Amino acid sequence: MTLATFEYSGGTIVAEQLTPEAFKKFGYVISASHQAPKVAAGTHGLSYWLPNASVPVNNYSNSQFRTEAPCAFNLQRFAPPATLDRKNCEYLVKNVERHPYTTQTFFPMGVDASEPAYLVVVAENDENNMPDLSTVRAFVARGGQSVTYGAAVWHGGTCSLRDSLDMTMFMYDNGVKEDEIQLVGIENGLPVTYTV
Repeated sequence: MTLATFEYSGGTIVAEQLTPEAFKKFGYVISASHQAPKVAAGTHGLSYWLPNASVPVNNYSNSQFRTEAPCAFNLQRFAPPATLDRKNCEYLVKNVERHPYTTQTFFPMGVDASEPAYLVVVAENDENNMPDLSTVRAFVARGGQSVTYGAAVWHGGTCSLRDSLDMTMFMYDNGVKEDEIQLVGIENGLPVTYTV
């Protein structure tokens, strides 16, 4: 459901490298290259584990519909969006979305852990629960990094930096469209530049 359309009056957003620390205001990053030193010995000494690397949230009990919201794992295949210029490393974000009652996690599949795989664009909420475009940040996510958007965090759609990107997506869903997703259009777009 599209709530509004805004004009962006800020400058170009320069994408940062994605790290758990840089992203913590918006959710979680699962990244073995950043978190492996913090793991503990796991099952029979055959694995290592980092508990609560990402914490799923289901706040659908706060919805006016109060319907059950089971967890769902979905497979998605992404192509680069039409507003991505890979040659010049530029991307124009035309809308942002949020899921008011659930976290949403994306796990890239079949991509080398160190290879740039997708862009992550996020913004904080303003006092009216709309995106505060002065807080927009962008990140380059690599193949070995999963991202969890916090519940009600504004974010751009998945922007694949590859010809094709397969991802598993996890979220809760009560099947009510008004609860599942809220969209805001950016008429002139959010200009993002990145380095691979």
